[in-house]
Amino acid sequence: MGKILVIDDDDAFRSSVMATLKKQGFDVLEAASGAVGVQMARAHQPDLVLCDVNMGGVGGNLTLYALRRDLQIASIPFILMSGFSAGGETPAGIERGADGFLAKPFNAEKLLSTIQECLNRQEKSPFPAENVLDESSVETGADSSPGLLKPVNRILEIARLLSSARRPKEPKDIIELAGQAHRSAVHLRRKLENCLVCAEIERLAEDWQRPAALEEHRTGFRAVVEPVAREKAVLVQRTADLASQFEDAQVAISAERLTKIAEELLDNAFRYSHPGSAVHLKTTAGADTVTLSISDHGCGMTQEQIIQAVTPIPLDQVLLARHGSGLGLFIAKRLTELHSGIFNIHSEPGRGTTVMVSLRRTPGK
Repeated sequence: MGKILVIDDDDAFRSSVMATLKKQGFDVLEAASGAVGVQMARAHQPDLVLCDVNMGGVGGNLTLYALRRDLQIASIPFILMSGFSAGGETPAGIERGADGFLAKPFNAEKLLSTIQECLNRQEKSPFPAENVLDESSVETGADSSPGLLKPVNRILEIARLLSSARRPKEPKDIIELAGQAHRSAVHLRRKLENCLVCAEIERLAEDWQRPAALEEHRTGFRAVVEPVAREKAVLVQRTADLASQFEDAQVAISAERLTKIAEELLDNAFRYSHPGSAVHLKTTAGADTVTLSISDHGCGMTQEQIIQAVTPIPLDQVLLARHGSGLGLFIAKRLTELHSGIFNIHSEPGRGTTVMVSLRRTPGK
């Protein structure tokens, strides 16, 4: 029948929903919080997620946002549940990407019909979010290709479908396929760029003469970081969420590498926080160092997840892995350390993350 993840902090209600689903033959997983639910979705990849809107910590809308930002689980059907309906209006979660909505209280018939409707819609989608390898796999989304071959195969297959005379495409389908191809190309380019940056970092680390030369640069902090922050905010349509405060100074790092650090940290802050919540960017200039602090109020990380995020990943694993490379925090940390800087992360599940980067200040402004 399929696997369903139920996320709700009301133990009695969660147990009732699970009992109904189990009677229908579903394999059921449970989570008492949004933060745990996101972790379970990544680990078990269920066929559908049922999630309450109003929960302490990470609520339903933030849980939905976290899943939709993760390429590996973004296509999982997601149904929001809430005791607060908006009359005849479309629930806010639907506009944010939910596939269905259940107003509490609901009966077993309504629960099962909503689930079945979402599952049927997923099966009938002509162009699923996952990769396609041949005409028949368009219906299933199956692809066993590893690592970088996955987005490459997806782009090639979309190009083949667009050029196929046997299956004429409607304009809306062409737009859908073109969007998929573009997203795959962006994902592939970023993964390749980060692989190249990692290789460059290790090459620099092995050359004992280079680190000293790296610190000869003089780069204005604000001139580099502020445009990166604004561009990221515009890209994700969250300019109102960006709160910045600058104390400008020159630091001993090239503009290119400072840009990379800022890009990776800001990308994470926006990706794992909910639209409408602030992303704080602050720089503090001391006598010898300049510290960049980036904070969000997103899903946060456990200590184990932090360690994993900054641990080196062999490039062969990055190239072959089916899941995301997760190189952003590692790259930011290693670039900071190569320039004799200090890199710290403080994070709590459901409460957000703060990353602090301290770099050596150079004479000048």
